[in-house]
Amino acid sequence: MKFGGALMENASGIERVSKLIEEFSCEPLVVVVSALGKTTNALEKLYHKYLDGESIEEGFFEIKKNHISVTLDLFSTMDDELSSNLDKLFEQLLDALNTEYSNRYEAYDCIVSFGEELSSCIIFHFLKKLKISSRLINAKCLIITDSNFTDASVNWEYTSKTITSRVIPALDIGEVVITQGFIGADGLGRSTTLGREGSDFTAAILGNILDADEVTIWKNVPGLMNADPARYTSAIKIDSLSYHEAIELAYYGASVIHPKTIQPLKQKGIPLLVRPYYDTSLSPTSITNDMGNDSTTSSIIVKDNQVLLSISTKNLSFIAEENLKQIFDVFSRNKIHINLMQNSAVSFSVCFNEDDIKLESLISELKGAFSLKYNSGLQLITIRHYSNKLENELIGNKKVYLVQKSRVTVQLLVKE
Repeated sequence: MKFGGALMENASGIERVSKLIEEFSCEPLVVVVSALGKTTNALEKLYHKYLDGESIEEGFFEIKKNHISVTLDLFSTMDDELSSNLDKLFEQLLDALNTEYSNRYEAYDCIVSFGEELSSCIIFHFLKKLKISSRLINAKCLIITDSNFTDASVNWEYTSKTITSRVIPALDIGEVVITQGFIGADGLGRSTTLGREGSDFTAAILGNILDADEVTIWKNVPGLMNADPARYTSAIKIDSLSYHEAIELAYYGASVIHPKTIQPLKQKGIPLLVRPYYDTSLSPTSITNDMGNDSTTSSIIVKDNQVLLSISTKNLSFIAEENLKQIFDVFSRNKIHINLMQNSAVSFSVCFNEDDIKLESLISELKGAFSLKYNSGLQLITIRHYSNKLENELIGNKKVYLVQKSRVTVQLLVKE
């Protein structure tokens, strides 16, 4: 089971999550947790202050205060073990904020990974208070990766050995295993992360290696929705869909599922359930091999804060294979994921998430060889199983910068 940070932003959320764990603890159970509430965002701000050489004191103590506040709401008084464990984690975070790293990506992974370690510590101790037999196992001892910081790849051979040797013995004696999502460690023991929102992927890795009966993602929505209900009041729940369709939706940015989550489950035919944490009696969205309902509902995925960068040769010669290789190498070095691309004879256009630091570095590397134009503050709308009527409704009066269509999917890059 995986629980996201939005479900645990305060003490009452943690209490609800703990009751769900207790409800299902009669069977062998592994629980993957994210950072509390908006902690990852707060740690990212702290990371940027670290990069810029600004004071980190205020941001650090704000994060510490929030976690202590939630903890005191759960425990009338903190016992010595819990207090000691939290103090140790905050000392380690402070050390991480005063360390020199080989590059900024390594710094990101080391600093931001503390969110999950703090949340899992609090939840583990609260389960102990409820007398739920459990064991906290650090994901850095389970998920072994390469050193591609911020988007690490799993070493499945080593990870299989660590999970088998550390998790199964705990399950065999009836303990609920608690671990962190999103984080791992490379062969040298350095913190790595699996990509933003990577906790789902952690659950899928564990599910695959443990041959789980099912993997459940608990959400604060009825299930997998065909659109963001906060954005579209007409959004409806999808009752079932196939692994293939789920991979497509995740690739285009569906926020409920991390893009890498599906493949490990598909490999072993393990169902993925998306369930509402506020009512266990409601039926979940079920993701399996069954493709019967894939085309019955249109799905809308929106990505805000997009950049459109148009790249052309300075002498207006054709954009050829050697040009594209050079361009893709620069994107790869700057760890920029391309959300949409399109080329003409003399121009190659790409759309990606806005990030000032990465954009500045990208332009710096490309401007010597190419002419560049870019627009920021755009919105990328993807419609799976689209109709012309729905497409026109979503465009409305927006200015359209780029359109790309296939038989099943249309992508629209627009601005209000």
